[in-house]
Amino acid sequence: MSGRYETPGLSCPALHLPPAQGGHRLLSWSSPRRFERIRVVEWTCHEHRVTFYEFCEAGGLAFIRRTVAAKGKTVVAHSDAWRRIEARSIWIDVLSGMAR
Repeated sequence: MSGRYETPGLSCPALHLPPAQGGHRLLSWSSPRRFERIRVVEWTCHEHRVTFYEFCEAGGLAFIRRTVAAKGKTVVAHSDAWRRIEARSIWIDVLSGMAR
């Protein structure tokens, strides 16, 4: 996996996700947790996409934050939180279209 899905005609330094693959894993999304501090480690494009994702770390755990911004409304949700190594594997699945 190259980690980059180019959208024809767009020049953007952020990651652009490929379409979700058939049989992709459905992640469980819930209201954002209240961590004291959240470190955003990686992210996907938010300028050319309605939905974007961020790989976050907080309190010794890691999770994925999904933001959907459409029709003047923004909805933020968090995935489950895992140990960093588990979360990194799931993040790679999101980047490759194998999880959403």
